[in-house]
Amino acid sequence: MSRVVIDKEGHDIARWLVKQGIAGIVLKYRNPDPDAGLSVSNGAAKDVARAVRMVRHNAKKWNVAVDRIGTMGFSAGGYLVAWLAVRFDAGDAAASDPIEVQSSRPDFIAPIYGAVASPIQAKEGSPVLVRADTPPAFLVHAHDDKAVSSEQSITFYLALRDAKVPAELHIYAQGGHGFGTRARGLPVSSWIERWLEWMIAQELHTP
Repeated sequence: MSRVVIDKEGHDIARWLVKQGIAGIVLKYRNPDPDAGLSVSNGAAKDVARAVRMVRHNAKKWNVAVDRIGTMGFSAGGYLVAWLAVRFDAGDAAASDPIEVQSSRPDFIAPIYGAVASPIQAKEGSPVLVRADTPPAFLVHAHDDKAVSSEQSITFYLALRDAKVPAELHIYAQGGHGFGTRARGLPVSSWIERWLEWMIAQELHTP
């Protein structure tokens, strides 16, 4: 996790969501910095959990449905989405900060070409841990992804299936890594329409 691609995997997505009548909020999370003692667990993972709590706290003010708050992440962001999906909490009822009172559980997740198997393992080689209350998931990967193997999404999908968590997985023959939503003349470019269809079928979005 060395950089944040905030245009095609952030702002472009948010603009597309707004056109569909869906609020799109872009999170710029902190990258690991060993020199500063900043790791994924005490940096980016806390950022994504805090973002969900913040949206939930401000849902009425921002005109967001409090029970339709989801997370979508690409590549390293997909790792964070998977991490939160199995490590969320109900919030701290005794917290003085009203945001920290809120649950960090997303209502749905969409990890896109993410390294999603490793963050849901207790340790390397251990069984994949998926909670019974892990949120419904929509996963996308390309078979020819040389940066993050599609086996990551397959492993996560199978764990979700075994835990009886609603999930849908799309693996496209071509697309490589980092395809985002930009038109490339390949079937993979239509994944975001498939995601919207899934959202409607799951009653997470009303067109």
